[in-house]
Amino acid sequence: MKRDPSDPRAFWRICALAAPPIAFAIASAGFISRPHEPWRDIALIALWSVAEEIVFRGALQPALARAFASRFGSEGQARWLTPANLATSVLFAALHLWRHPVVLALGVFPVSLVYGKARELSGRWWPAAVLHFYFNLLLYAASWLVGPR
Repeated sequence: MKRDPSDPRAFWRICALAAPPIAFAIASAGFISRPHEPWRDIALIALWSVAEEIVFRGALQPALARAFASRFGSEGQARWLTPANLATSVLFAALHLWRHPVVLALGVFPVSLVYGKARELSGRWWPAAVLHFYFNLLLYAASWLVGPR
């Protein structure tokens, strides 16, 4: 049985399988979050993940999609990388510069594209928030594993 390459289930499987080694690689490269109080840290990770996705994938990306569609038509919406996802991800990565080194903020860009695709595949912001929380939680766990204690 041949699988349809546009099947969204493949996207979710790839995200689930690719996130752990990527998080471990980032932590191993020295970009770790210092664990302090695990339950508080995890609650903050959840809060920030959800808050960022409400703003970026819940409000900004759909507004940009409407603006781009009204100005340029909707032909770009069928692509893997839509103009709204690209613009949202550029802003998302740029706003990470206030708290992260440039190389890490640049690394946020491709991850943001994945969150944007999750938003577009589902039509909702919360799958992107779940994916965001999952990745940040994995990064936190990897930081705990490779970081100093």
